[in-house]
Amino acid sequence: MNRLSLSDHILEERIRNHLTQEELACRLGVSKAAVSKWECGQSLPDIALVPQIASLFSVTLDDLFGYKPLASEEKREEVTERLQALLAEDPAQAAAYAERQSARYWSDPELLKAIGLALYVKAIEPSASDEANCPEPASHVANLAERILRRVLQLDPDGPSTDFVLQALCILLASEGREGQADELIGKTVPAKPNTAAIILAGIAIRAGNPKGAEIALKRQLLFSLLEVASCAQALAGVEGVSAEELEDILVLAAAIQAPNGFEALSPTLVPIIRIALATQLVESGDGDRALDELERFVEDLERCCETFENPQNPPFFKPVDEFLWQNGDEKADEARGEAAASLRSSFVSGITSNESWGTLRGNPRFDAVVRRLEEEEVSV
Repeated sequence: MNRLSLSDHILEERIRNHLTQEELACRLGVSKAAVSKWECGQSLPDIALVPQIASLFSVTLDDLFGYKPLASEEKREEVTERLQALLAEDPAQAAAYAERQSARYWSDPELLKAIGLALYVKAIEPSASDEANCPEPASHVANLAERILRRVLQLDPDGPSTDFVLQALCILLASEGREGQADELIGKTVPAKPNTAAIILAGIAIRAGNPKGAEIALKRQLLFSLLEVASCAQALAGVEGVSAEELEDILVLAAAIQAPNGFEALSPTLVPIIRIALATQLVESGDGDRALDELERFVEDLERCCETFENPQNPPFFKPVDEFLWQNGDEKADEARGEAAASLRSSFVSGITSNESWGTLRGNPRFDAVVRRLEEEEVSV
């Protein structure tokens, strides 16, 4: 017996259950001093009290003593196959079998995950024969599935299958009319895993017969994800030490983001900023010809960028969530965008003409033509 482990777990479970030492002592029929000694590791509870303590905390004896038995790979396969067969034949017997095996391996997240997900599938899609074979098969199986899936999340909150388990649990809750509890779980997930939260919401919407709701949840998150990728790509282009080859790769990514119809409106400055960073990197490394190639392409990119600022057209794909995009028809907003486009042109012209790196190309016809074109466009605005 591990005295420290038992002491630690009694203290941990007492706090988790919001009990004082005196309250725990009263429920167990012992003194507060006895509880204090258990938690300090100075003594152990009477062996007859241990099951009562475990029951009071709703944990197993394994949990209380910190013992974590894990099933072998062969045992996991055996249990999973047997459970699947029983679920097809007799859900009530399957539930009893699942309870026995999950109790035995209550600290094995892999086996519990397999058991919980198998029960989840049966719970949300019971057959007509299930209802005839057992008075309340779906609710019993669903309750057991919920308890086991919650245990998996407790044991392995950051595991490789956590997202899938969380999604299953939320759909299970929503299918039983407990959308509030599902929303609470999703809410805890959003800050760290917004994509997972969107997928769960979409799954719930689909099961509720609301495909439009699923579309909105997924397109909204896809939009946010694209904007985040664009911001990261743009920021990365300004990091010292990023090579020309890497900038070319970033440019390919940026072009791909803006390739679909209207997607350039998501981040108008994305390609020009990366392009000018690449051109500057090339001229600084002495590759003047390639630098001029990119600089000439930059002028075209900048014009498209400014045109988008002045008259943004939201991508039709994101129409269901266009409240997060450009809002046209507002005179003040239109004027502000025009000023932003002019300021953008001016800042790029100033950046190129004042950057000593481009000094080696002054007098080059191609370079001078680019500068003239930029200055002319700046004056015409």
